[in-house]
Amino acid sequence: MATTNWQRGDITTHYLEQVRGGIPFGAEQVNLMLNLVHHFCQNPKTIVDLGCGNGFLAEVLLRTYPDASAILIDHSKPMIDAAKEHMSRFNDRCTIIHADLSESITSLIEQNEVDCIVSGFAIHHLPNEQKKELYHEIYSLLSNGGMFINIEHVVSASAKVEELYDDLFIQHLASHNNKNVEEVAKDYHNRSDKEDNILERVDIQLDWLRDLGFNHVDCYFKWMEIAVFGGVK
Repeated sequence: MATTNWQRGDITTHYLEQVRGGIPFGAEQVNLMLNLVHHFCQNPKTIVDLGCGNGFLAEVLLRTYPDASAILIDHSKPMIDAAKEHMSRFNDRCTIIHADLSESITSLIEQNEVDCIVSGFAIHHLPNEQKKELYHEIYSLLSNGGMFINIEHVVSASAKVEELYDDLFIQHLASHNNKNVEEVAKDYHNRSDKEDNILERVDIQLDWLRDLGFNHVDCYFKWMEIAVFGGVK
């Protein structure tokens, strides 16, 4: 199991309570995820949430599709604990697994059987070679017509663009938490989990998906360093 700052309870609590809800255009990203699933999968029965956090994306999908079941995977024990609590009402419809995305997940899930695989701000913690290997495994797990949707943190085109992204993101967090911008900026720039980010350009990741055989590959939404992208098997 990889050791990252996300094994710390204070990091996960801060993210769930003060960051996740303050991500710019978060509601629009989730709504787009639902539109994509409905358009390509229509009525998924098997869902996988990779790097599930507290299970927010899986929860939205299980609420939308009452006949579906979900497998939730995360390497962070505090996140797994949060998911077990948050998803307790779906106990009969979800399986929560403590596992590392840097290791093969194919033994945990039936191949060619999954209708929809989603991930939210998790895969960017993997080195690029491991990202590509995970995308390969995702392709093998999906059923024909199954869809992969990644709501993800990607790298900016330049340091100057990253500077603007940071400033705008800080303003969103300050407004969401009703805090002073300078206080939020100090916490943001000094946050411990920043060292766990291994970001890559979205266009490069789209090429990886195309090379694996995914269809309808696109970046369906992008705001600065936040992107929603994926494809269909």
